[in-house]
Amino acid sequence: MPFAYRLEVLLRLQRSIEHQEENRLLACAARIVRLKAELQSWEAARLARKRRIMEDLERGASGIALQVAADWDLAAQRKQAGIRKQIVAAEQLHLEQMRVYREARQKREVLDSLRERQQTEYEQEEIRKLQQTLDEMYLVRTFLWKAK
Repeated sequence: MPFAYRLEVLLRLQRSIEHQEENRLLACAARIVRLKAELQSWEAARLARKRRIMEDLERGASGIALQVAADWDLAAQRKQAGIRKQIVAAEQLHLEQMRVYREARQKREVLDSLRERQQTEYEQEEIRKLQQTLDEMYLVRTFLWKAK
């Protein structure tokens, strides 16, 4: 009779949960990367805009153009501050999700370990039974051979 793990359904469920938590962890990491790329994009846009303003100043830009540029820069700074707050929140969420993932992985590892231990015990018992059968067959054969 082949080995049957009584908690196989639970082990499969725990593997599924671990996989889901890992996917959530990867989604958190992807969000952080996306937010950092967005922040970097805004920083590059602000830098490019400042260069253009400096060039415009050399050519003699109007006061209204400078005011619009300053307003835009202030709005961009606010947007960057908002993105930084989102990054901090996303990193907190990532840390929490990492904790949840570790717990799910540990539960799965416990079930895997229990399964391996039970399978080892089962295999040892099967080997013992086989050896006992072989020993009995040897004794019967020896008895029958001597009886001749």
